[in-house]
Amino acid sequence: MNTKYAYVDEFGAFGYNFESEGCSTHFIITAIIVDEDDVSTVKQNVEIIRNKYFPNGEIKSSRIGKDHRKRISILNELKVLPFKIFALVCDKRKIFEQSGLRYKQTFYKFINNLAYQELRTSFSNLVISADEVGENEYLKSFAKYIREREVPLSLFDKSLFRFENSKDNLIIQVADVVAGSLAYNYDEHKKVKANGNNYRSILSSKILMIKEFPQTFESFDILHNDLNPQYNAQIADICYRRAKLFMEKHKDSDEIEVKQQVAVLDYLLFRFMNRSPRKYIPTKELLNQLCYLGFDRMPIQAFRAKIIAKLRDDGVIISSSPDGYKIPSSEEELEDFVNRGKTIILPMLSRLKKCNDIIKLGTSGGIDLFQRAEYQVLANMFKEHNN
Repeated sequence: MNTKYAYVDEFGAFGYNFESEGCSTHFIITAIIVDEDDVSTVKQNVEIIRNKYFPNGEIKSSRIGKDHRKRISILNELKVLPFKIFALVCDKRKIFEQSGLRYKQTFYKFINNLAYQELRTSFSNLVISADEVGENEYLKSFAKYIREREVPLSLFDKSLFRFENSKDNLIIQVADVVAGSLAYNYDEHKKVKANGNNYRSILSSKILMIKEFPQTFESFDILHNDLNPQYNAQIADICYRRAKLFMEKHKDSDEIEVKQQVAVLDYLLFRFMNRSPRKYIPTKELLNQLCYLGFDRMPIQAFRAKIIAKLRDDGVIISSSPDGYKIPSSEEELEDFVNRGKTIILPMLSRLKKCNDIIKLGTSGGIDLFQRAEYQVLANMFKEHNN
């Protein structure tokens, strides 16, 4: 199989002080994908473009700046070359405070995983190149992450990673320009300086995929969203639609308890749509999220009764395990819910039956609690169980 080369660069940096113009609202990773047979052709033609526009240095988005006429000319000349674009666009403003992604190393690791999984599963023979110059923390973490995972998916796979100096690798310079250009479509500080230019549209013929994180209801793809082999798209779709229906129905509610339910479900959906593989969210993390949003801290028992139980009563399917709660996306997670419920329900039913049997025996049948109309459901359950 023909080897693909992915030349990677990024726009933006870690940080959440969005009031500062130096803090990007978005973090963008761009990979320029080139077939092995086309690498030489692309490099030769990029060299011609570089000499035309930057005779004394690299093609860099920062050097083009707000000169949109020059940027458009460069992109129009580049896009006739045989390469494709993959981009991962992270809107940092939508990352929950309590998600753990507000910590630099966790953020980098998570973004690395998203980018690597998309590239690695799309191309079996892939060489990834990134710029080695300077003190770029993200690219260092990206390199470390990939090197730790350089295990072929099959005997026929080949995956390599290498650092290269962008001054020597012209295609990495293309990745820099594309990332910086896409920023004018996404980053709030850049959008106001775009002068109406739509660089995503200009580059549309070259774009293989732009993966946005966090995903929204509009961008979420149930069918192609999880690499976990246990993932069941049908189960995920049912559970997702029930949760989304509750959100849409109650998003404007003024009731404090309903607002808390919406807030917890919003966080569960955030994790459902944006984590792979998806893990259970600890109760403490959900309680912390409520506190962060300004609600009073709630006792765990009240949280279970007023939030989780009420959501379930309204038809929202939430699995639970000793590790916490989540929107299920597999049969195994549904079984977790059933098994956890069984450990609570069956012992309680057994105690109720034992209580009634003892009273019934002691009163020679004079008192049979389950004969009362209000307990008819329980009586029917025990009859079915005995049959």
